[in-house]
Amino acid sequence: MLNDIIGDTRRRILATFPDRQIYLRSSGEVSYFSLTTRLQLGVITGVSLMALWCLFSIVNMIFDINPLKSPSSEIRQVEARYERLLADITAKQESTQALLIEQRKSFETMAANLEAKHQTLSQIVSSDILPSAAAQTSVRYADANMVMAPTKRDASERIARRSQIKPVDIATGLPIDSALISLDDTQNEILLTAERELLDQIETNRALIEKTDMDISDVLEQGTGGTGGPFIPLDGFGEGLKPGEFHPRVNEVQARFVEHEALEAAVTSMPLGHPVVDETYITSKFGVRSDPFTRRPTFHGGIDFGGRPMAPIQATAAGTVIRAGRNGALGLMVEIDHGHGFTTRYGHLKKTFVKRGQKVEKGTKIGGMGSTGRSSGTHLHYEVRFNGRGYDPKKFLEAGQHVQ
Repeated sequence: MLNDIIGDTRRRILATFPDRQIYLRSSGEVSYFSLTTRLQLGVITGVSLMALWCLFSIVNMIFDINPLKSPSSEIRQVEARYERLLADITAKQESTQALLIEQRKSFETMAANLEAKHQTLSQIVSSDILPSAAAQTSVRYADANMVMAPTKRDASERIARRSQIKPVDIATGLPIDSALISLDDTQNEILLTAERELLDQIETNRALIEKTDMDISDVLEQGTGGTGGPFIPLDGFGEGLKPGEFHPRVNEVQARFVEHEALEAAVTSMPLGHPVVDETYITSKFGVRSDPFTRRPTFHGGIDFGGRPMAPIQATAAGTVIRAGRNGALGLMVEIDHGHGFTTRYGHLKKTFVKRGQKVEKGTKIGGMGSTGRSSGTHLHYEVRFNGRGYDPKKFLEAGQHVQ
């Protein structure tokens, strides 16, 4: 059927537009042009298209219709969308700038707090009191390339270099530099390490004084500061620091420093060394004994060490010589004031090597063993006295061995 339609259409076209010839005669010569069916169809199609375009243009001109021009309402909608988008962008920009300002303030505040903590910790770890773990921690702290600048200019430069902030503070919702978090943890670690070592040394010094049967309060009262009182551990000892606990904890640690210094001064003044630098043996102990001459019970206020003549006798602690010479039954004697109420006596010497008012260090040779005064043979009579009262030197010797 399709073939019939095509064939019928073809016949109608050929009937309507058959091939035609146009003849032209000029100067007795005749020529012609042949108009085929295809050419006729092409000419008619082109003329029709031109006519339609002209008609379309006339209608547009009459009714002011421009297919390239959008209606005014659509233009207004586009403009409104553009203005809203511009307003949103502006608001976001202002919000971002405000956030950056808050971040910078938070950053600078944290840097200032860390700087203050740094100054405090520098005083702690630079002291000779904490030589081990705290010092090792401080080395890591010093090697860390973090924001710890002494001037505002340096701080601003370091802050600019650390502009990429990732972690967020839960309390404020503001980002925090992970380096600052690490630095804060390191500072807390240094403080806790210092606290532990300080308390360990305080306990050690207190135990050392107690080992000599001395009353700690009495010993500390003889010091310059008059610091005393029972030992009270810091709250939360060994635990991590909570937010806001650093500075109160620093105050407590600094108070312990005062206590430590007082104890250290007291222990330094205690005669804990051995008075004889030679082979020796105890010939008479401290306390009640039988007098070597009368055989009657008497009180012996020191310890007697037997040895060879001129065996070196040394100061058992640093101090000042307050007596050097003859002293009745003790014969040739040296007495040293060590401070904090402690004095030591070295009797029956054969010879002295110091004089009154002379400063001596622990281990300074002060004389040679002899048998002067009321003595039955070569030996050293050694006394330890506190506020004028004699104490058993054996306790101090045992405590000195514990220190060594």
